[in-house]
Amino acid sequence: MPLSIAGTGFTALDIETTGLSPAFCGIVEIAALKIFPDGSQRSFQMLVDPGRPIPRDVSAIHGIDDAMVRGQPSAADAVAALVSFVGPSPLVLHNAPFDMSFLNPVVRRQRLQWDSPAVFDTLRLSRQAFPGLNSYSLESLSRFFDFDAGGHHRALADCRYCVQLFARILRKIRGLDMDFAAFAREYASSARLLAR
Repeated sequence: MPLSIAGTGFTALDIETTGLSPAFCGIVEIAALKIFPDGSQRSFQMLVDPGRPIPRDVSAIHGIDDAMVRGQPSAADAVAALVSFVGPSPLVLHNAPFDMSFLNPVVRRQRLQWDSPAVFDTLRLSRQAFPGLNSYSLESLSRFFDFDAGGHHRALADCRYCVQLFARILRKIRGLDMDFAAFAREYASSARLLAR
């Protein structure tokens, strides 16, 4: 019997950064929340020393400052640990191109290999599943659906919101009954997002 998306489990992933440009900014936090087919969860969270100051206006958004990241692992070490944690699990991110634009250069430099068979972007999927909303930011969608994960703009909390949103999307598009390979072909963005 073909494997469904529910049967594979998946890993929600989120990062916090010093700014918006992967060319000039660095990662300050990485988190992932692995959801197993039986519903159990395992989390990964790591502060990262970006090797540059965190602007005050950015610290005001995610609450991470220079003192918190001083002496923490480098992006290379943190991403290697993340890749090991994720393993062959499908990935789920909100605005996946943004996060992957920071992660992929580290993956390439370290000659790591993403084993994930698929990357699902809940931003893109939300626009398809719930057309006509005023905003598709994770924060706005979480308020709209009355999700609760204990605040926004910290990586692990945003992973929890992303899990709830993905579950809501799957119910809406009946993805739980769809063969995984067909679901990935229809809805995943892997080919253009994962470093190979």
